[in-house]
Amino acid sequence: MKAMVGVNVAAAVLCGVVMYAGTQHWQEQTEAQASEVKTAVVHKEKQFSDVSAYTKNLPDFITKQIESSIANKKPLTLVLATSANKSGWPAHLKKELEKTYGSDVFTVKTLSYGNQTTGGLLSSHIAGQIDELQPNIILFEAPLKNDYQQLTLDETLKNTNELIHQLKDLKKTLIIQPSQPYISQTESYEEGVEAIRGVSEENWVHYLNHSLIWPFHLGEYIHKNDGRLTKKGGEVWGSYLVNWFTGK
Repeated sequence: MKAMVGVNVAAAVLCGVVMYAGTQHWQEQTEAQASEVKTAVVHKEKQFSDVSAYTKNLPDFITKQIESSIANKKPLTLVLATSANKSGWPAHLKKELEKTYGSDVFTVKTLSYGNQTTGGLLSSHIAGQIDELQPNIILFEAPLKNDYQQLTLDETLKNTNELIHQLKDLKKTLIIQPSQPYISQTESYEEGVEAIRGVSEENWVHYLNHSLIWPFHLGEYIHKNDGRLTKKGGEVWGSYLVNWFTGK
C-alpha cells in the first residue's frame, strides 16, 4: 500500500514538473513572439519616422506612395523624361535617392530626349516610350529651351497641353518641370515658365518650378556656343531636385 502511495506521489510530482516546464516553455515562446512583434512595430515606426524627415518637401500623394512602397517592400519606378544627359543631374538624383532611402524604394529610369521639341515629342510618341518603362511616378521636363527658337510660345503651350493629356492617360503620378534657363530675344525664360505653370495647373498636374534657383547672370551655368548646361549648371538643377525629394 505504501509503495502504491509512493508511486502515485512520484507520478503526481513528475506530472507537475512536466506541466510546469510546459507552462514555462509556452510563456517563454509567447514572450519571445511578443518581443519580436514589438521590435517589428518599433522598427516600422522608426522607419516611417525617418522617412517623414525626407518627405517634408513632397506633396502628400507622393509621400503616401513612398510609405506604401516601404510597407509593401515594392520599389517605385521613377521615370525622368528630360532633355538632360543621363549622366548629368539624373545620375546625381539617382545616387542621392539611393543614399537617402536605400536601394529598395526607388528604381530610377531616365529617358533623355535630347534636342527634341514638343512637336517632336508628340511625333515620337514619348508617352508610349515612357509607358514601356512601367513608371509609378513620371517627372517630365517641358522642353522650353528646345522650343523657343523653333516654335512660338502659343505652339509650345498647345503641344504641351496635348503631351500632358497623353501622359495623364497613363494613369500614373505626373509631375511637370520647366527646362533649363535660356536667353531669348523674343520671350523671356520667366514668361515661358509661367505659361507652362498655367497649362499644368489647368490640367491639375503638380508643377515643380526650379526656375527661381537660377541667378540672373547665367555665364557659369550655360555654354555660350549652344546654350546647354555646364557641369555647374547641371549640379545646381540636380541639387534642387535632390533637396525636393529628400528634404535636405
